[in-house]
Amino acid sequence: MKAIILGSDLLEYNNDVKILEINTNTTIYNPGAELLEYDGLFDMLVQNNISEFHFIYTERDSHSPSNERYRFKEKLVQKCNENNISFNEYIVPFNSVTVPYIEDSPTKFILRQSYDTTALIDDSYCADKFGFCELMSGSQYIPKTYFSSSEVSMDTLNNVSFQTNGTPNVIVKAQAPSYDTALYPSIYSLESQSQLDSLKSSNTSEYLIQEFLYSTDNLVDNKYSIIRSIDVIYGSNLEVISMGGYKQSTVIPIDFIANEFTADRKLIQKSRQKYITKEVGVNQKIESYHTDMDSKIINYTGSIINASDLQIGDYIRSIDFVDYNDNHAANFEEGKLNVFGWSGSLSKSNETLLQTSSSLQGIISSSIDTIYIRVTTADGKSWVDSPSCTYYIEESGSTSTRFEKLNQMYIGDKLVVTDSNTQQLSTLEITNLEMEHAQMMVYGLDFEPSDLFLVDIGDDVFSVMHNSCYCPWSYCGNYCYDNTCSGCGGGGQPPKL
Repeated sequence: MKAIILGSDLLEYNNDVKILEINTNTTIYNPGAELLEYDGLFDMLVQNNISEFHFIYTERDSHSPSNERYRFKEKLVQKCNENNISFNEYIVPFNSVTVPYIEDSPTKFILRQSYDTTALIDDSYCADKFGFCELMSGSQYIPKTYFSSSEVSMDTLNNVSFQTNGTPNVIVKAQAPSYDTALYPSIYSLESQSQLDSLKSSNTSEYLIQEFLYSTDNLVDNKYSIIRSIDVIYGSNLEVISMGGYKQSTVIPIDFIANEFTADRKLIQKSRQKYITKEVGVNQKIESYHTDMDSKIINYTGSIINASDLQIGDYIRSIDFVDYNDNHAANFEEGKLNVFGWSGSLSKSNETLLQTSSSLQGIISSSIDTIYIRVTTADGKSWVDSPSCTYYIEESGSTSTRFEKLNQMYIGDKLVVTDSNTQQLSTLEITNLEMEHAQMMVYGLDFEPSDLFLVDIGDDVFSVMHNSCYCPWSYCGNYCYDNTCSGCGGGGQPPKL
């Protein structure tokens, strides 16, 4: 028996819901997986004498956070074990458009959570927003929509609720999935019918325009959200089992900043991010950068040098230490430092602490206009960093240490710090983390052979930071110095510097 997971994105509006899109390659968020209902699916499997469960899902796309264990899969494995059903998994490469062939039989259940270009629902309705809107034409459950191409057209967008307070009322989306997420969806706050008519007349055939459905019913903790509904469609009769759903919110609260617009009433980047629950392009781009223009690094002589002044071949002061499994933090060996496997502590780090040096082998930079993170520590220090800055920390309420990106840290985590002599490591508690919009020059630095460098955070206190070679899409969760790693050295993006 073959089946697919269908993810539907919905908005509440006027005591009803409107459907925005459907996806077979849908992301199931780890916290949301805990809220889904699994009994209905497995009751059906038991009733149909299913003894084998085959699960096909896509690397990196299947769940978020992608650098954690996949909770939805783990729940499926748990339910299979409870019902004496064998479990088999097949991981499809990121950006693949086909899936493995698995021969069907009456005792097999083959569940797909990945894109298959040969499947009608995938190609005609999930990957093609025009096709989906045409399918739903005449339904009260989709927003007012306009598009026009040589093959198909639709125009139910005769008017919207025109705004004078800056609330969004129109959104422009791409027809197909391959689009610039830094530009689309574009969001507008139009004030007149003539502005709407002008936008429609200037629209190209690869995009559709819809009414943006703003409602306070969609606010969760003051953040705009959609409902992600998860359904399983199975069998030759396309029967449906609802597994429920959850709300997926933006990162930025609605009142974080006032809405700002271009001359044609389009929301600028920092305002647009308050209304989009998916990645908005610049967030993906900034993954390559982990140091900003204000970062001051200890060089080999013990003096301070700005990241902006570093040159290829410059030597910096570095350190090394090991965890309980004898993994080296400096990662001198060509191989992998397994972040998820790191089992260390501050005392172990100090017992094995060594001073060493490293040199700059690669550098990239970019000026990026996005959301950064302001860090405040217990002694009053405060600074702004890129979300991808990777620190060595001690976990809140624990003596365990690990490497972690700034945007994955919590208040109460402690930065592992040292002084300019680097003879001893200590900790400094984080007391506040808050978002701050800025345009900054940011850098990706590659120091070798040691991946660690020391950054001044004030008063002769230095944080321990790591190269920007973390693979956020990799299931192994490794910092890599290996040409066989598709993320760091084998042609993936971003490459090993």
